[in-house]
Amino acid sequence: MTRLNQFMADCMSVGALRGFKHFSVYIRSREEIVLRVLKDPDNTPRSDLVPVCSSAIYDRMDSVHASDETKHVISNARNRMERPFDVSDASLEADTEGINFLIAGYQRYRCPYVWLRTDHTSLVQLRPDEALDCDAPVELNTVNCWRNYDIRPWDVIVEIVCYALDPWPENPFALDYAYFEKLTVEERVVATGAMLEFLRRAYLRRYFCSEILLEDIKRLQHQHFHCLNALREYQQSTVFRET
Repeated sequence: MTRLNQFMADCMSVGALRGFKHFSVYIRSREEIVLRVLKDPDNTPRSDLVPVCSSAIYDRMDSVHASDETKHVISNARNRMERPFDVSDASLEADTEGINFLIAGYQRYRCPYVWLRTDHTSLVQLRPDEALDCDAPVELNTVNCWRNYDIRPWDVIVEIVCYALDPWPENPFALDYAYFEKLTVEERVVATGAMLEFLRRAYLRRYFCSEILLEDIKRLQHQHFHCLNALREYQQSTVFRET
């Protein structure tokens, strides 16, 4: 696996995570992810968990041959289903609550690049005689150093968040704990476990926010094992009742 392929594989793993406070990552293709940095995370409705307005399975629920219990489970799941974030160029440009970046690892370039998809006039600094080029990649230290150093996607994300927000947050990887609380116990065990592995990798990079990051790791770790124990106790009690 080439370095670029490994970089994009790591991007795909980050794109599968949900629960960050200052940003969300969405997979657009095997060579592209969209990083959406929230301008005001405390007052912006979260799109990680949004009820789905229409789905064929729900429209035909009455005709589905299933038990009442199964229909009840499916109906409850509808309220927690995730609506995919629209990552088309037109949708990104119309987004007023987030600053959107495209992180791409095109094979023809043999290195990753980052493009700004919104807020060009407020973020791009131009000389008096220079015209705005919306298709030019963003100049980032992590991207410029990629060929010579072991740059990972989380390195690029830290720089982008600090580039987009003024002032930048004390912890770019701060978590939205309300997101995890909305999940079922089974989902929470998986989500917190995946997030802990990501935070571990980020912590080992020794960013300026490492100490705060460690506190988040401890808090999430406690939640993870609490849910894991609760799930184990439930499964054991179920087995006991069945026997």
